Amino acid sequence: MRTPRVTTLAPADADRCIERNRGLWDNWTGFHVGSDHYHVQGFLEGGSTLRSFELDELGEVSGRSLIHLQCHFGLDTLSWARRGARVTGVDFSPAAVAQAKSIADVAGLDADFRCAEIYRLPKDLEGRFDIVYVSFGSVVWLPDIRQWAQAAARLLTPGGVLYVAEYHPVLHVLDFDDDVREPIVRYPYFDRAQPIAHELHGTYTNADDDVVESGYTWAHSLGAIVTSVVDAGLRLEFVHEFPSAWFPVLPYLEQREDGGYWLPAHIEGELPLLFSMRATRPKG
Repeated sequence: MRTPRVTTLAPADADRCIERNRGLWDNWTGFHVGSDHYHVQGFLEGGSTLRSFELDELGEVSGRSLIHLQCHFGLDTLSWARRGARVTGVDFSPAAVAQAKSIADVAGLDADFRCAEIYRLPKDLEGRFDIVYVSFGSVVWLPDIRQWAQAAARLLTPGGVLYVAEYHPVLHVLDFDDDVREPIVRYPYFDRAQPIAHELHGTYTNADDDVVESGYTWAHSLGAIVTSVVDAGLRLEFVHEFPSAWFPVLPYLEQREDGGYWLPAHIEGELPLLFSMRATRPKG
């Protein structure tokens, strides 16, 4: 049985937590690149990692400049490049950025990958992009959601779009025990300065991966995420919530005929598992 704990670290310790997480993601990258989950060979053969609702909601990207924040090793970033976007990917893990550059070279795709933290983005990126893109599993690793939104807003050209496709904060409240594979409410939903400390066995691509890491995440409610974007000066266009995920984030999720992973059929209620959000920087 896993028993994660909420730490009592002061906000000043966030930098130490980020450094711990950087080591985690450096280590995880090697496992992820070779995993069936990411299927790098399939991508190199012409595949895409983007979900259909992302394509519908973001629309045409050909000829537009797009920056992907927390891009990991860049498959989503490069999938947008395949659709004609001029892409830049940013991640804080040197190992992930090195892999992203290598995959771009092998795929013959033009992309600019930078190693940087979200709160310390290079000045030359500010005001350059038509689209700021944030994808699954990003926000929970950030200690300060308001700084994240402000950083994203600074990257946009007037009229530019912030598009987020993410796991719903409700999903991050849930966990499981090995002997009771049912939804368990274990983590905080509402924002707090203190991080959640985890001991992580395996990786999310394969629980049997031979790695044990410690890492830190932060709770951010949907209200806090949306409010941070509005307070950063962006105009909210929509927030959509979805009752299924595109892969089994938790082991008790069940795949249905539509290909999505839902809460088990015997549970009468439903919860949001994903959300998407689009906001625009005003032109005036």
